[in-house]
Amino acid sequence: KGVSMTIAPVSEAATAPKSRLTTTRMATMRRCPRQHHYRFELGLSRIRESTPLRLGAAFHKGLADHNGGAKPCVAIRTATAGYEVLPAWADAVEWAVERETVRQLLAGHFWRYDQEHLEFLAVEREFEVPLVNPKTGAASRTFVLAGKIDAIVRLPDGRIAVLEYKTTADDVSPPSDFWLYHRCDPQISLYLLAARAIGYDVATIICDATRKPTIRLRKDETSEGFSGRLRTDIGDRPDHYYQRCEIPRLEADLAEFQQELWQQADLIRESRNRNRWFRNAGPMTCR
Repeated sequence: KGVSMTIAPVSEAATAPKSRLTTTRMATMRRCPRQHHYRFELGLSRIRESTPLRLGAAFHKGLADHNGGAKPCVAIRTATAGYEVLPAWADAVEWAVERETVRQLLAGHFWRYDQEHLEFLAVEREFEVPLVNPKTGAASRTFVLAGKIDAIVRLPDGRIAVLEYKTTADDVSPPSDFWLYHRCDPQISLYLLAARAIGYDVATIICDATRKPTIRLRKDETSEGFSGRLRTDIGDRPDHYYQRCEIPRLEADLAEFQQELWQQADLIRESRNRNRWFRNAGPMTCR
């Protein structure tokens, strides 16, 4: 399939010494090289995850379990198992509200999409493939491309697609900026190329977006009361919470993206060789 064939599977032995180049790593480097240095070069990380990351991880866990064959009730129970113990640092009410948010968002997602008749060919599919120089066709001696694809599915029309899940606080209605960004999202471009490299004849990408609640806990309201109100709100306006859109990629888009991949690897390699990692002191990085 044109440029996609420049990426091919690689053996574990051949890639063991190489650094894994993931979308998270590249996004961190673009955002703040110093932050990249701390996280990916020195291996430093936060003691605990932020609420959005924790909620998103639990939600994705439930989707993966259900896509792998678990019943909705079982998937929801698995996804919320991490909320059974209240951490010492957490507020009990906020912790319970977060648990109920995961529960109701998953229940609503299963209700909305379980009749879509997607055939799941792979779930949480990890990959590790060569980073190829687009000019020479040679594999990088420093990096391999790596990551995990949420799902690879066969659509009702027979096409094979990468299915990528997103949780967000942003508006997910079709005209919103959320979809404008994801038209050029590097993550889904990488996942399409990687899916082809590991043997799937992928034709397109389906982005499945779930919006986190805009309603808040009322004064003197219990977590159970909030849960019921959220369930009602999801039922009354499902389009506010859930959207799926196809995001195609042209072969020209993929060729340009492969140039960008190599350029980003060069930036990391140069910073590493010089041991120079400048700081981006913007409000989104100093957190």
